[in-house]
Amino acid sequence: MTEMTKQALRKLCKDHGLYTTPHINDKLYLHYKGFNTISNLEEYVGLRALWLEGNGLRTIEGLEQQKELRTLYLHENIIEKIEGLENQKELDNINLSKNFIKHIENLSHMIKLTCLNLAHNHLTSKESIMHVLEIPSLQTIDLQHNKIDDASIVGDVFALLPDLRVLYLMGNPVVRKISNYRKTIVSKCKQLKYLDDRPVFDDERRRVDAWATVLDNGGSFEEAQEAERNEIKLIRQEKDEADLRNFKAFEQLMLEGREIRRQKELKASGGRSVAECDADDQAGAELDEINPFSGEKIIHVPESEELRLAREARWNAAPAPVNSSILKQQQEAATAEVASAVVSEDVDVMSGASNMELWKSIYREATNGQSISDVPIVDQQLGVIEEKATADSHAVHGSTITENRHHHLCSAAAGDAASSQSTVPQLSEKKSKFMSLLTESIEEVSSVSTAVHHHHHITAATTSTAVAFSKVRDMEELD
Repeated sequence: MTEMTKQALRKLCKDHGLYTTPHINDKLYLHYKGFNTISNLEEYVGLRALWLEGNGLRTIEGLEQQKELRTLYLHENIIEKIEGLENQKELDNINLSKNFIKHIENLSHMIKLTCLNLAHNHLTSKESIMHVLEIPSLQTIDLQHNKIDDASIVGDVFALLPDLRVLYLMGNPVVRKISNYRKTIVSKCKQLKYLDDRPVFDDERRRVDAWATVLDNGGSFEEAQEAERNEIKLIRQEKDEADLRNFKAFEQLMLEGREIRRQKELKASGGRSVAECDADDQAGAELDEINPFSGEKIIHVPESEELRLAREARWNAAPAPVNSSILKQQQEAATAEVASAVVSEDVDVMSGASNMELWKSIYREATNGQSISDVPIVDQQLGVIEEKATADSHAVHGSTITENRHHHLCSAAAGDAASSQSTVPQLSEKKSKFMSLLTESIEEVSSVSTAVHHHHHITAATTSTAVAFSKVRDMEELD
């Protein structure tokens, strides 16, 4: 065993970062040092907290000068009796757990003691703990893991403590002897806030009091349970009503806030009307909607009728899936067809005649040699159409071949038209139909030319032009 000398105390103060001047210290760490007695503490008169646990102390002594003590730790020793604390009147918390104490005694002078820990001792009966009734300031009592087996301690001891808030009784035989253990203790100790392993909430207090009231008035156990169930229903109803009140109060608060904002906006806008401010409030309320997945505000955008029709048409006209192998076969077949058509075409692709000259020759044949200047309108229209056809045909790959084939077909169609009609008045009557059909055919050629690098479109464009001239011939035969 180690002796508690002054030199040892000063060394401990230095090791723990305390003052080497004894009376300046307000705390002192002397735990787990193997001391068997408490001595040489006369100079430490200012102590308020003293740690002495984990030593071999048999008695409590040597604390006559520590009158300012608030907290005293004496647990995990071999103390058998509570004594030597006559001068500790300011003590608030004392821990004497894990000792060999058989009676609670010599604590009645501690008028400020609120916490008493006597767990893991040798307390056995009601008489061994009756002394706590002489300490009315007690709020916390820890008696767990003793040997108490007297069920009368609830009504004769704990129920008489005026300010008991925390009680630990686990590990005692008495727990099994008290019928409806938790309800009984909670109903007897009116100020209790914590019992053993969990707190005592207000809801539990109310239903336990309802249960105990029926029993105290001579009711049966079943009636007490029914009273408890009714109290639980009442508690739930009150909670629902409180939630509803809170909801309405919050809603009213929101309405007041919106009204304040509306008034501020109205004041800031000057000439704005109340209806405009209300519309802004409605729009703001809609904008306050939150997307639950992204956490962002939802913005409502009205959709016009034109946009809706376009969207529905786009959805209904879904393109068919493209088979790459079939598309490749179609492209190869179109390429072969175009190649054979070009080889068999009886047109000199290197011809030097210009497009304008070809159109002029067609016009002369159709008008029996009449001068172009006599009908300038027809000539201008033919020139515009010729320039458009030339621009479209040169915008694609292989434009020379397409242009020559286009001129050849146009010349053939124009020759047929000239042979069927021989006068200018007759041509003037039919030129509007003729020109409209020509324009449609050229527009089809232009639309197809944008994708002409896929060779199979060339054949489709040429076919469209031939069909147009065929319509002209049919129209003339009908006339």
